[in-house]
Amino acid sequence: SSSSSSSSSPTIPIGSGCVAQVYKAHLRSAHGLHAPGTAVAVKVQHPRILEKVCLDFYILNKLASLLEYIPYLNLDYLSMKDSVDQFRDIMLPQLDLRVEAHNLQRFRRDFDGETRIAFPEPLVGLTSREVLVERFVEGEPMLNFVLKEDEQHSRKDREELATIGLKTVMEMIFLHDFVHADLHPGNMIVDRNKSVRGSPLRVHMIDCGLTVELGESDHMNLVKILGSLIKRNGYEAGQLMVDTAKKCQATELDVELFCRGIEKICVDDEENNFLESVGDYITDICYLACKHKVKLEAAFINAALACEIMEGLASSLYPDMQVQSVALPMVLKAEMMHGLKGLPTPKLWSLR
Repeated sequence: SSSSSSSSSPTIPIGSGCVAQVYKAHLRSAHGLHAPGTAVAVKVQHPRILEKVCLDFYILNKLASLLEYIPYLNLDYLSMKDSVDQFRDIMLPQLDLRVEAHNLQRFRRDFDGETRIAFPEPLVGLTSREVLVERFVEGEPMLNFVLKEDEQHSRKDREELATIGLKTVMEMIFLHDFVHADLHPGNMIVDRNKSVRGSPLRVHMIDCGLTVELGESDHMNLVKILGSLIKRNGYEAGQLMVDTAKKCQATELDVELFCRGIEKICVDDEENNFLESVGDYITDICYLACKHKVKLEAAFINAALACEIMEGLASSLYPDMQVQSVALPMVLKAEMMHGLKGLPTPKLWSLR
């Protein structure tokens, strides 16, 4: 997928990344419901990329093991080798482009019926491990709306796009448990949905090879932690982070100090909300985790980073946006979905 830019020669890529490069092409013959001449994006892996990536992870794994083995460094509590393994498990599936085709199908199903958000349609019959074929997306990069405000990129348009993007990511995290893990303006294409009255703005999310899916148990834990932070129950959030950690070497004193530290962060920042200052919260939480040897689960970090990236993009488009009013309904639905108690006070409910 790409923007409206095209190439006169199918041998010249219109985009390139660390794993593959993308070409614009047209179908020579009909494929399913797609007529000959249909514009498609063809994503082709770089030669020997699997071998190169596996070598990189082998080196990282050995370095992490070596650092954990050195006694006086006392780095075992960081579980660096586990972190490398988790990163590997996220990255390696991206090297099979059939997985990205499956991801696109999943996102299209999750957001079926939505008129303001879309994902490219993969042509599964033409896709292999090394080559992905999908419908070409015509439109304008989201980055254009971030960088300027003019007649073609009005304030109203920017505010609409901020709301669409944030709402979509919150749904991915809290309701669907299937998150696009490579969200940035370059992977968002904007057009107008002419099939809907008024031709509203629509965001196409592309390059869906990297995703995060937690599973029911980890997703419930994530909802509990983020819900506690949003409701300013810092001590409970800290305790949940410790309880859900698969490997924790913290002493009882460290755990207590960590939880009280999270509680203090929430108290000191009472003028703001977690979802509106995710970056500051994550920095402080990671500092406390290192200081008190509490290993944070990757699930929490990945979801929080997705929140932070989208919140940053949304605030660039719409500085006065009330993130809480968009995110809170998702949190409440997720809590009810998992049968959790302790819903917010009526004051928070009023934001709906």
